[in-house]
Amino acid sequence: MKHSNHRLGHTLFILGSFILLIGVVILSPISSNQSMAFGVSDIVRLSNQARDQLGSKELKSNYSLMNAAQMKAEDMAKLRYFAHTAPDGTVAWDYFKKVNYNYQIGGENLAITNENADAVIDGWLNSPTHRDNLLNKEYTDFGIGMAYFGDYQGHSDTYVIVAFYASPASIQDVAATTNPAGISTALKTSLNVPPAALAGAAAILMIGGAFLEFRHIARLHRQSQNA
Repeated sequence: MKHSNHRLGHTLFILGSFILLIGVVILSPISSNQSMAFGVSDIVRLSNQARDQLGSKELKSNYSLMNAAQMKAEDMAKLRYFAHTAPDGTVAWDYFKKVNYNYQIGGENLAITNENADAVIDGWLNSPTHRDNLLNKEYTDFGIGMAYFGDYQGHSDTYVIVAFYASPASIQDVAATTNPAGISTALKTSLNVPPAALAGAAAILMIGGAFLEFRHIARLHRQSQNA
């Protein structure tokens, strides 16, 4: 039992350290050391909230489209452009192809802001073409990407947001796009885990592990004195 407590303490400490590493590496904001005022999950939630309030069905977050949108967002941040067409001529549909999402209809909304998620959705709703994409009843899936852009037209600490909307070409394509292509990028943006919760869990495990380790060391010390 004593030996198992020692092993448990060691295991808890290692597990806590691993969770802390996950929080720092995987859930850190992409392309930036800045702290985001909002995240992809906020855009997803508010997009579907707007659709529900205005009579459109909720869109499903599609892993492949999430990955495609994130690639587009990071490309804009890296090459310093804000447009539907990249300097090399790449457009939204090229990203659909990269993640093997076969679609029958698709659309794209872009935003750049240093405000909050509500401002992004309000901006789309107040623009006829963006509103049509956001509320289009023919779409079933969507993916959101977000990357730190920096200074843009006199505004500091801005983020670019990419929204891809689509419906798959066939029933078979629904299954084909359920599993992510390049899941590592999508995970960084779609996981909705508060950093404080991860830090708290890691701290509890590490403290518990350290406590059991110290008890084990103290027990060994007493045994050596009594020997």
